Amino acid sequence: MEKTLVVLGALAGHDQPRRLADIARRTGINKTTVHRILQIFIAQGYAVSHGDGTYASGPAILALAGAALTDRDMTTLVRPILENLQRNTTHTVHFAIRSGSSAVYLAKVESQQPYRMASRVGTQIALHCTAIGKAILAHLPEEEVRAVLAATAPLISNTPATIVDPALLMAELESVRQRGYAVDDEENEPNVRCVAAVAHDAAGTVVGAVSVAGLTISLNKDDVPLLGPLVVAAAARVSAALGRNA
Repeated sequence: MEKTLVVLGALAGHDQPRRLADIARRTGINKTTVHRILQIFIAQGYAVSHGDGTYASGPAILALAGAALTDRDMTTLVRPILENLQRNTTHTVHFAIRSGSSAVYLAKVESQQPYRMASRVGTQIALHCTAIGKAILAHLPEEEVRAVLAATAPLISNTPATIVDPALLMAELESVRQRGYAVDDEENEPNVRCVAAVAHDAAGTVVGAVSVAGLTISLNKDDVPLLGPLVVAAAARVSAALGRNA
């Protein structure tokens, strides 16, 4: 158990992929044991292999950290930013963190519209068909994106607008990177439109995303280019609150 925790600490405590020999040297554990531990981590999502002999922390570590932070500091840190975004946009605002091949709503600020969005804190959402999910995927390494898509294949179509072709989705993610924000145009739920931007932690790791959402009757397509920069700015403030330097 002690060796496993030491290897986990060496893996999660560095923002660049590491070679097996480097992990063994830093932990003082022989390479055979380190390799065996890493294979268990990979199977459980706590590590990823880049195929070139290097290893990095996996999404399960982030999910575990996110779960620990949920009950403590993260919601407190981001809530004022989300409330300010809601006042500036008048739409419902969400903050979700990545959890493996999905995301989980961590905070929600309701709009003053006469309707309520069906989303709830703690609910898991898909990555391929939501603005939050596409904002997250667009800022992950391509190899990791393809691994996520493979793990959730075939991609489920929630509405006629859902992108289920991986090639088309990869092209959409490139558009997200160029714009700086992602759009869900009735791809997850009919009559619901969302705009989202990615948030990072102090190490530059993708944590999750901030979004504004509304029914298409109140959040129309012409609003999207106006909302995008506001959401991007709010996501940047969330990243700063989590320790990210500009």
